[in-house]
Amino acid sequence: MIFLPRFAYALVAAILLALASPWILGGLTPAILLTLLLTGAVLADSLYIPREALQVTRHVPPILRQAQPFSVELHFTNRGENGASFQIVDSPPAAFTGERRPIALRLRRNETASRVYQLKSYRRGSFGFGAVFYRIVGPLGLIQRQGKIELPQQVEVVPDLTGEGSRDLQLALAGATRTGRRRSPRRGEGREFESLREHQHDDDFRNIDWKASAKRGQLISRHYETERDQRLMILLDTGRLMRARIGAYRKLDYAVNASVHLAQAALRKGDLVGYSIFSDEIRAYAEPRKDQLTQMVRDLTPLQPDRFDSDYATAFHQLMRKSSRRTLVVCFTDLGDAYAAQRLLAAALPLVPRHLPVIVTVSNSEILAVTKRIPETEIEVYRNVAATEMWNDYQRTLRGLRSRGILTVSVPADRLSASVINEYLRIKDTARL
Repeated sequence: MIFLPRFAYALVAAILLALASPWILGGLTPAILLTLLLTGAVLADSLYIPREALQVTRHVPPILRQAQPFSVELHFTNRGENGASFQIVDSPPAAFTGERRPIALRLRRNETASRVYQLKSYRRGSFGFGAVFYRIVGPLGLIQRQGKIELPQQVEVVPDLTGEGSRDLQLALAGATRTGRRRSPRRGEGREFESLREHQHDDDFRNIDWKASAKRGQLISRHYETERDQRLMILLDTGRLMRARIGAYRKLDYAVNASVHLAQAALRKGDLVGYSIFSDEIRAYAEPRKDQLTQMVRDLTPLQPDRFDSDYATAFHQLMRKSSRRTLVVCFTDLGDAYAAQRLLAAALPLVPRHLPVIVTVSNSEILAVTKRIPETEIEVYRNVAATEMWNDYQRTLRGLRSRGILTVSVPADRLSASVINEYLRIKDTARL
């Protein structure tokens, strides 16, 4: 039972009457009468507050997209004998951001009302909505009774496959034709003959079919398409270095979204896609297949970075042991630690030349910005020197990987998905796989 301001005002009036009784005709009688009247009113208010009058239902999508806003719809019905005023608070998961204000409404008997509020989750995984708490005001407005309606509901927040990420995917897949990228001029390497067509001015002359041209009296070119059924293996590092935040996301979140978009692009191209999730041990492993996306999203949804150093040697050794065919290996990781970078290099070198490894990292634009800023104080000088050393170590690691035949992708977080897909398409077009 919760007392409201109206009760407090009446109680203060009774106390003031009691204090002023020596100067009021009748002495304490008015104060006593007011106190008795207030007590009776409270008992009546308590007696006539409807019990279990409120009925609530909640509608929320069971599958949510990371960082995409969604609506929660609440429906309220007063099943009491009389009208009543309610204050209602829902209990969404603590990790969700958005509106969390109490809902105040008055419902007549059997009246129904609805309220909608917006939420968003920057974290992936399984989350639960809890109970709906409410307070109902008595008919005289003196007290409230508090209640709870259990409404457990589980939702899954999956990697973002819509919005900007989807647009990046579409642009990257269209990039080969829209940006003038031509297919590899080499024949028989990673390409399949598709058809003959009239020669165009930007076709390579080595694709001209001279026999067909002689028969038709005009230049005819052989048209190729990139080879299908090639193998792509996505390695996703969930170690401690992937815990670092860039904006609202952690580095692992950007890597997860880019991994899913890369898998989509490869499956659309007809390739086989597999994945390995690792940190200090292998968390999940799936052989390359063409029907992989659903299971991949299911495994990536609850994924969170842990506190352990990543064991690159175990992850890469398992890949070499299980993959006899040449495979494009795309490893999403972080190179912010010099010791970890050395271990990564030692583990990745045995992949060459049988496989084609690509190391993908999110470049730290904040460190780069510090190196370009002119220091004005002693603290800023130290910060600039430390940032410069970190940036030079990072670039030195990238150069070391490239010099040993290991491809790298290092871009800011907001360009990660598109850059990785474009690198995959470039590899396909140049027949390196």
